[in-house]
Amino acid sequence: MSDDDIPVGALLGAAYQAVVHGQDLAAREAVELVKELGFDKDGTAKPFRFAYQRTEATEAGPQVRTVHATVPLLSLVSPPTLSIDKAAISMSLHLISQDIETEPADASTADGETPAAQKTTPRLKGRIVHKDAGNAVMTIESTLKQRDLLGSSRLTQLLDAAVSDRDHLWYQVLDQAEPFREVATKLIDAVNQDGSTGNAVGVRRFLQQLWQLKESVTDAVSAFRDGQPEKIPQLHQNWNTECGKLAWVDRHTEPESMTQMRQTFLATATAVWNALLPGAPVAQFGPPPVKQLQDRFESAATELAAASPDLAGLSERLRRLKAAVAQGCTARDYKEPDDITAALGRYNKIATEIRGMWNPSVLSRESWNAQDVLAAAAKEVWNALVHGGELEDLRFDVAGMEAKCTQALHELRKQVNTFPDQVQLGLLSRAYKSASDALAKARLAWKSRTRYPQYTDEITGFLKQFNYEIGRIERRENSRTTKSAWNDGVQDWNGKAHQFWGHLIDTTSHKVADIDSVK
Repeated sequence: MSDDDIPVGALLGAAYQAVVHGQDLAAREAVELVKELGFDKDGTAKPFRFAYQRTEATEAGPQVRTVHATVPLLSLVSPPTLSIDKAAISMSLHLISQDIETEPADASTADGETPAAQKTTPRLKGRIVHKDAGNAVMTIESTLKQRDLLGSSRLTQLLDAAVSDRDHLWYQVLDQAEPFREVATKLIDAVNQDGSTGNAVGVRRFLQQLWQLKESVTDAVSAFRDGQPEKIPQLHQNWNTECGKLAWVDRHTEPESMTQMRQTFLATATAVWNALLPGAPVAQFGPPPVKQLQDRFESAATELAAASPDLAGLSERLRRLKAAVAQGCTARDYKEPDDITAALGRYNKIATEIRGMWNPSVLSRESWNAQDVLAAAAKEVWNALVHGGELEDLRFDVAGMEAKCTQALHELRKQVNTFPDQVQLGLLSRAYKSASDALAKARLAWKSRTRYPQYTDEITGFLKQFNYEIGRIERRENSRTTKSAWNDGVQDWNGKAHQFWGHLIDTTSHKVADIDSVK
């Protein structure tokens, strides 16, 4: 190509090449701006934190609440992205000559196929008009428009979803954090008050540990609020470490309200950690020293004796229970596992005796509760002394008592069907019905753990009806039943009746009527 040849293709494609190159540079600049403005070096979206007030309707009326929010910065900023919508280049040329080059056609092909068409190429010669020429014109026009960055709509959707999910999680955390803050404050104040009155030991150290636990939770909530989740695992680990070191002070002397606050403190803290780190294990208070467990057991045994003053022999057996536990604790101090096992065996023997002593007539709500407290204290102290040891339950065996009463009632029913004098069958059936109704009433008392003496009048009423029916039974002179058969049947019936009523009521003070034998 000579100097005067004009590159027609280049002239026609120049504007389009400029558009493509400009778009490429604009896209690269937009991406760099998004990376620099919206993300940290590790790829985490930069947060924008703010607070606002919102009025909410409550039972007490409208309440103004301050809401903290953290959103990705890019959700508030639109990255600048330009596109070249139009480009035009015009200029004036001085045309010298023109020519059309024609290439020869391809040779003919066999079988009569049509040869390829001839190729023509225009060739123009000329030069661009110089600036001093009056008709020299060169114009470049471009139109720029702001357009969405390619994929920005998807990025916006992801960021909006992140904000929505995070707000939802924040409200979940906040709902759990407020109850924890309240109970933690109450618990710390209560423990501090006990320390000021001399009712606990080592309160200062315990208070310090409680404060550390409270701060671990509140700092974790603040980190979540401020968009710093990387701090939460370490704070959670701090909680688990400190909680494992902490043993409850004087657990055996704590009042019921303190027990409830302690349990609520741990429950609400667990709820907060579960909201922040779902599935992560949350430690509870460490086990108390064995001496505290022993003291708690002895205190519970004393309370049970006071709650059951009418049960003869209970105090003495409880004293022996305390001695068995003390022997186990001493053996542990001297590292004598065989002696611990022997002490547990003595404990189980005495506990079995106590379980067999319980009579519904001496049960009360206080007695029920005291039995539960002592059983729990026994389980804790023996678990600390010997791992996996079998422990006998000393509490009133409701299921066992029901089984005994049901079996005794079944035996009475058999006597009704096999009594030797069939003439008395109706009276025996009515007596059996009174016994059955008494057992149904007793079951309600055991199930509801209501003080049994409240049902004494009703049970006594059933017994009176039973005695009335039995008193009407007599052996008729004209009966064909022999004296021997009659007396054998009477003996069986009376024995079963005394056994049944002895489970429900004190038969020493409430007489059970017998069927008279024939002499």
